[in-house]
Amino acid sequence: NNQNIGLGVAFLGLAIGSYAGGLLPLSALLAVLLMVPLYMVYTKLSADMPRSGGDYVWTSRIFGPTLGPVLGFMGAWTWIILAITAIGAPAAFFSQLGVAGWMRSLGAVTGNPGFTSVGDWVSGKTGTIVVGTVLLAVFALILIRGVKTYMRVQNVAFGFAMAGIVLQFVAGAFSSKSSVADRFNAYVVNAGGVHDAYGIVMKNVPAPSMGTGSATMYAMVWTIYMVLFGATSCYIGGEVRHAKSTQRVGMIGSLILTGGAIAGLLAMLGARVGLPFLNALSSTDPASIGLAFLPNYNEILTITAGGGLFWTVALGFLFLFWTYVWMPINFFTATRLMLALSLDGYLPPSLSKVHKRYATPYIGIIVAAIVGEISMVLYVEGILSVITLLWAGVVIFTMVGIDAILYPSRMRDVWEGNGGRRFAGIPVIRIWGVLLVPTMVFVLYLLWADPVVGIGHAPLQKWLNVGLPLSGIVLYFVIWGVRKHNGVDLRLAAAEIPPE
Repeated sequence: NNQNIGLGVAFLGLAIGSYAGGLLPLSALLAVLLMVPLYMVYTKLSADMPRSGGDYVWTSRIFGPTLGPVLGFMGAWTWIILAITAIGAPAAFFSQLGVAGWMRSLGAVTGNPGFTSVGDWVSGKTGTIVVGTVLLAVFALILIRGVKTYMRVQNVAFGFAMAGIVLQFVAGAFSSKSSVADRFNAYVVNAGGVHDAYGIVMKNVPAPSMGTGSATMYAMVWTIYMVLFGATSCYIGGEVRHAKSTQRVGMIGSLILTGGAIAGLLAMLGARVGLPFLNALSSTDPASIGLAFLPNYNEILTITAGGGLFWTVALGFLFLFWTYVWMPINFFTATRLMLALSLDGYLPPSLSKVHKRYATPYIGIIVAAIVGEISMVLYVEGILSVITLLWAGVVIFTMVGIDAILYPSRMRDVWEGNGGRRFAGIPVIRIWGVLLVPTMVFVLYLLWADPVVGIGHAPLQKWLNVGLPLSGIVLYFVIWGVRKHNGVDLRLAAAEIPPE
């Protein structure tokens, strides 16, 4: 599923000083609780209507023939654009957060400056784009070969990634606050940096900019970001076996695992490395200590565990499997939504054309890869940010909460045919929908006001996030008008659930 333990801690770690004074492990656990209504709604709807396109299918059918098509298209358009941007960014993460730090660690431990030079190059714009392009091409080919091929690759990758998390906890056990200064100083010198780097870093310890409660609340943003999209397996609903049980176990299990592991890692880092050092490091200009870029938490654990060859090779290699995780699932999200829109007549028929041998929408995958390449370049150039368009995505989640409220009455036969559970006479899915709407409104507030990445502080991000769903409405009426002029009423497609 589309969740990420490693990047959750890495992203928070790079901005951790902005949340000084916050209870970070608690923030991760609260974020998990906040996401429960979302997961309960998505597990139910994806089990009752397991179709490629996920919430596009639900929204376009539940809201009825007048509002359903336009709102469904708006949601699908928003997710396609968001997913494609999230295809390109992980290719950059692989280079900047994975390969670059690993190469620098190898240079420090072996004394070979060639590794460090490679790491510095990979962390730069050209290196990031070159390495990211190769990764994009590899995954496009894997995904063209089908879900089964991808799942075989992903199962192995998940095993490596989780082994890395276990090893990070072990590295934490070998770390101690009392040895951090000496080990960090030695590492920076070996990596080509300055002497007494620890002392330089500690001059940047930030004073808390807000109270403990506010810092804890805003720090939730990073765990929310990691677990928010764990429901995206709904977009390959038609390709999931035993959807009723598989979706529930996969979504809820991944939510608990991701949130619990992030909370555990944050607690361990605070206890074994120390928050004052981590806060100060996030506020330090890497050039001031002679480095091209700041180390993330995985590289820090490599250092504090002793920096030997074993820790360098093992932690560096295994962390790679967290950096690109969002890429393949967002390929699925974008291509399956394009497939669903194509089948309903909104997009060209070629996007629903499947490969004769692998039965995959290969043209859609190629389109997503090309646009993903563009989004990667835009991210590297600083035009797109880490959470660009996330706010727009949460708007769609809020709309799905309304789907859940309406579902038992608007599609009564489907709801009753799938169990029709009630609590105190109220449909259970409706209760979860009522809880989901205010929950997502609160998340919208966090993403707007967060002191680090809040879109309310950036005019471009405000225009992008507010404009994306609105552009979907405009585009719908343009397409609908053209097709209507040619004698095709696209609203008729929403009259029934598409076949499996």
